[in-house]
Amino acid sequence: MPSQIRRVSPSRSPCPPPSSLLLLLSLFFPSSLSAAVTAQSSDSPSNSSTVYDILQEYNLPPGILPDTVKSFFVASNGYFIIYLYREFYVDFEYVIYYAPCVSGFLGYGSVSNLEGVQIQSYLIWYDVSYIKVDLPYSDFVYIQFG
Repeated sequence: MPSQIRRVSPSRSPCPPPSSLLLLLSLFFPSSLSAAVTAQSSDSPSNSSTVYDILQEYNLPPGILPDTVKSFFVASNGYFIIYLYREFYVDFEYVIYYAPCVSGFLGYGSVSNLEGVQIQSYLIWYDVSYIKVDLPYSDFVYIQFG
């Protein structure tokens, strides 16, 4: 199914390369740099937290991300960047596209300023900008796009 979907690539990537990210974090969030470095990779054996553990700390279901996470960075203010091994498509009620790099801000029960995620409705792709779950947690996930 994903091989049949065609998508126009954005003209710019929403995320900087990993080396540029550390420089930007050190300039704008100096106190967040140590948090970003310690949580930088879900593959690191010394790091006990995965990106899915962090999502659960924010009362978000781990299923909002594909299982192809290569590395991730989370700052103390909730800003995150997630690098996937490749672009990824998920077919729920709608087709959802994940770019190789996804970024945004984590809040308790929500993700805002989301970049790198799109949803298809009637052959048109829309940027997903906000994800919210019910508190207390239920099986519903609300997606704002357009």
